[in-house]
Amino acid sequence: MRTGNAARHERVLRLFERHAQSAIEANLCRIRVGDTELAGDMVTIEGNELVNFGSCAYLGLNLDQRLKDGAKAAIDTFGPVFSSSTAYTSVPLYSQLEEKLEQIVGTTVVIPTTTTLGHLAFLPTVIGPVDAVVVDAQAHSSVHLATQTLIAQGIPVEPVPHNDVPAMQAAFERLSSHRAVWYLADGIYSMVGDVLPFEALQHSLDVHENLWAYIDDAHGFGWYGKFGRGMALEALGGHDRVVVAASLAKSFGAGGALLAFPDDDMARRVQICGGTLTFSGPLHPAELGAAVASADIHLSAEHLERQEVLERQIELTSTELSRLNLPVSSKDPTPIWFVRVGGHEESIEVGIRMMADGFFLNLASFPAVPAGHSGFRFTNTTYLSADQVVSMLEALAHHVEEVVGLDQIVVDLVREHESTDLAAI
Repeated sequence: MRTGNAARHERVLRLFERHAQSAIEANLCRIRVGDTELAGDMVTIEGNELVNFGSCAYLGLNLDQRLKDGAKAAIDTFGPVFSSSTAYTSVPLYSQLEEKLEQIVGTTVVIPTTTTLGHLAFLPTVIGPVDAVVVDAQAHSSVHLATQTLIAQGIPVEPVPHNDVPAMQAAFERLSSHRAVWYLADGIYSMVGDVLPFEALQHSLDVHENLWAYIDDAHGFGWYGKFGRGMALEALGGHDRVVVAASLAKSFGAGGALLAFPDDDMARRVQICGGTLTFSGPLHPAELGAAVASADIHLSAEHLERQEVLERQIELTSTELSRLNLPVSSKDPTPIWFVRVGGHEESIEVGIRMMADGFFLNLASFPAVPAGHSGFRFTNTTYLSADQVVSMLEALAHHVEEVVGLDQIVVDLVREHESTDLAAI
């Protein structure tokens, strides 16, 4: 069995390396941009200015002058790094940011340096030997990484097919004898932009008194909901068995992350006992200064105006995808879209052609998506104009048709998210 697992592991790594290397050689991945000053909607690659559809700065805040000024002022006051674990000392910007984030989310927060380190602080601290875990198969890699620490402790961790409500509910029933059952999932899935079935999860939380939810809402936080509190807190906020992790490095435009807790006691335990909150470094002053400035924008009327601009672009994108009959994997109204091409080499060819036309999109191949399901993730941001969106989609439809043939691409919205049969690799 160990020999078989080792061979399987090696096949996965070889395929991953082949895909990555060919994408690097095509200048589609691992790129160092050549811009001397970023403008938001454009990015320079190999001397060519391309319209950037690969940014997660959905509300266009990462280049906002107020965030830059906040970062500069923080560096002037505290230097580029305050080199101490927050277990000992931290700069007062932490308190300012905590206060403002709690106004945004409406509950107690803890600030880890990244969502990945937040997961690693929370899950091993709160989930114990008498608990069980159910995790969506397509939850972010960082969530699955953190579950390895639970598996090492002998805690049962059961993956379920992506957004499969009957499978999810059956797992909750099967594990209901445990003290607590934790469901781990994303609010918005980062590769294809589909949304967690919040209503079904709400129903399960009402039915099972020992069920808890831990939601990574990295891609929902900032652009969605009141003050940008995100999809998960907008749908489940106020529930006493829901914990949400969110990123401040995407739509929020700054850096860092947050954990939003249903009660102070759980927050205090994670703050004190969470390993990565004690034994790893703090947010740098520039990130804190920028995040405080971003929080002020989120708490102002301007935030709603930015939301409305983004929502109109999302609606336009959805309409154009339907008009052009592009094989999009999800039509959920989020700023993340995925058009499937199929084979990796065909996707490389489409990517090269799109760059020649002046557009940069994110190539996605195995293991980010199942083998044979390669394609392109692209995003909406307030930097982009309606004309840029329409022109990019028309070019994408043209090149996919030429390289593969739209009629030849069959998109199965269920099987697309299932685990890959690695025996075929």
